[in-house]
Amino acid sequence: MQQKLIQRISPILLAISAYAVSLNLFFVLLPIRMSEQGISTSNIGLAMSMFSAGAILAGLLGSRTVQRVGHIRAFASMAATLAIIAICHSYVDNVWVTGFLRLLSGFCFVTGFITLESWLNVLSDKSNRGRIFSIYQICVAIGFGSAPFLLNLSVDSDPRLFGLIGLFLSLSLIIMAMSRIPVPEVPDSARPMSLKKLWYYSPSGTLSSFCAGMISAASLSLISLYAYERGFSGIWLALILGSYQLGGLLTQYPTGWLADRFDKRTVASGLMVLGVISNLLIVFDYFYALPVPMLVGMFLVSGGAGVALFPLAVTQVFDHIEWEEAMPATSTLQILLGIGGVLGPLIAGFLMSSFEIIWLYYYLIAVHAAVVVFLMVRRLFIRTERLESTSPYQLTTQASSIGASQLDPRMEYSLAEINDPALKLLLVALRQHPDDPGELIRTALDSAALQPEDVATQMVLTLPKQSGDLMKQLVDLYPEHRMAITHSLHELFELHKQRINSLIEEGLLSGASEEEAQTIREMIQAS
Repeated sequence: MQQKLIQRISPILLAISAYAVSLNLFFVLLPIRMSEQGISTSNIGLAMSMFSAGAILAGLLGSRTVQRVGHIRAFASMAATLAIIAICHSYVDNVWVTGFLRLLSGFCFVTGFITLESWLNVLSDKSNRGRIFSIYQICVAIGFGSAPFLLNLSVDSDPRLFGLIGLFLSLSLIIMAMSRIPVPEVPDSARPMSLKKLWYYSPSGTLSSFCAGMISAASLSLISLYAYERGFSGIWLALILGSYQLGGLLTQYPTGWLADRFDKRTVASGLMVLGVISNLLIVFDYFYALPVPMLVGMFLVSGGAGVALFPLAVTQVFDHIEWEEAMPATSTLQILLGIGGVLGPLIAGFLMSSFEIIWLYYYLIAVHAAVVVFLMVRRLFIRTERLESTSPYQLTTQASSIGASQLDPRMEYSLAEINDPALKLLLVALRQHPDDPGELIRTALDSAALQPEDVATQMVLTLPKQSGDLMKQLVDLYPEHRMAITHSLHELFELHKQRINSLIEEGLLSGASEEEAQTIREMIQAS
C-alpha cells in the first residue's frame, strides 16, 4: 500500500525537489552577493529575515489563493512569480529592494508549501503520515542539499546562477501542471486557524513550529557567512552549505518511522538533544580544530536535527484535526514558522555582529535546549496521553471490506473507512459535483490498481444521493464489469433503502442487455 501511495504522490515529490533546489540557491547566493557588496552582517540578516515576513503573509493570505483558483493553479502561479523574482535579483544590488523581493519570495514559496502539504495530508493518515511526510522532506532535502553543488558551475557572484533558479522553478511548475492527481476539495474557509485553537489541539506542535522557524531561518540565512569566514572551500564548503537539508537524509525517514510508533514529543526531544550535542562540537571546533570530515559530519547532524522538527510538529497537529481544517491549520503553522523565521536571523545576526560569528551556534544551542525542556515537561508532567484523532479522514486499521457494522443503517458511513488513498481522493473530488465525473472516475481507476467493482460500494456508501448517476457512469465506462458491480452491491441492497436501491437500479440498467437487466432486477427484488 505504501509503495502505491508513493507512486501516486510522485508528481508532488518531484515538484518539491525542484522547488527546493531553487529555494536554497536563493539562500546561498544572496548573503554572499550582499557580503561582497560590503553590506553589514546585521543588514544581511535583516534582508534575509524578510523571507519569513513573507511566510507570515502566506500563512494569513496564501490559503485564500488556493481557495480562489484551486491547488494546481495556485502552485503554478507561485512558481512563475518566483521565476520573475529570480530574474529581478540578477539586476538588483540595493539591500532594501533585495529585502522586498525576499518578502515576495517568502509569500510565494510558503504558499506553494501550504498547497502541497495540505494535499499530502488528504492522501495520508495517522498510521503512515509520519513516513509520508518524512519522504516528502527527504525530497526537499535532496533538492535543497544539491543546490550548493551547482555553484561549481560558475563563480558564486555570477548573476547567471539566478537563471538556474528560474529553470528549476519552471520544472516544478511543468510537473504539477501535467499531473493527473485528482485535486483535494477546496475548504469552505480560507482563514488561518486561531492560535488558541491550534494550541488546544497540540501545544507541543504549536511551540515546535515556532522554534523550527527560529532554527531554520538562522541556519539557512547565516551559515554561508560562517562557512566563508572560517575559510572552508570546495566539496567541504558545499557539504556545509547544504548541511541543513542534506542532514535530513540521515534523520527524516528514521524520525518518521519512530513518530508513527512512539510519542512524537519524545522523538522530537531526542532530535533536539542530537542538535545540542552536534552544535556544541561545532563550538568546540571554533576554539580547538577538529578533523574537517568529522566537523562536516557534525554540521550534517545539526542540520538533520533542525530540519526534522517542523514536519514532526505538522504531523502532531494533523493527528488531531478534522480534514477540512488541514489548510487553516497549515496556514497557522506556517505563520508561526515565519514569525520564528523573522526573529531567528535578527537575533543571530545581532549576536554575530556584536560578538563573534560562533554566536550563531550558541544561539542554536539555546533554542534546541528550550524545545527539549518544553516537550519533556509536557510529556512527563502535564499530559502523558496522546489525544485521539478527530479527523474523519484518518484511516482505520481494519480492512475496508463490507462488514455488519459498516452496513448498519443506524451508523453514518465516513471516509475514514476507506483504506485506499486514491479512492479516498476520488470520492472527495466527486463530492464537489464535477462537470465530467466520468472522466474523473476513468482517470482515477486508470492510474490506480482499482477495479470498478472495488469502488462501486464505496461510492454508494459515501455519496448515496449521487449513487444512480455514479453507477451509470461506471457501467457506461466499463460495461464488461456490469454484473461484477451488481454483485459487489448485493449486501447494500439488503439494507432495504428503497429510494437508494431505485437510484442504483436505474444506473445499473443503463445500456444493459435484456438478460442483464432481468438479473439485476431479480437480485434487487430478492434482497
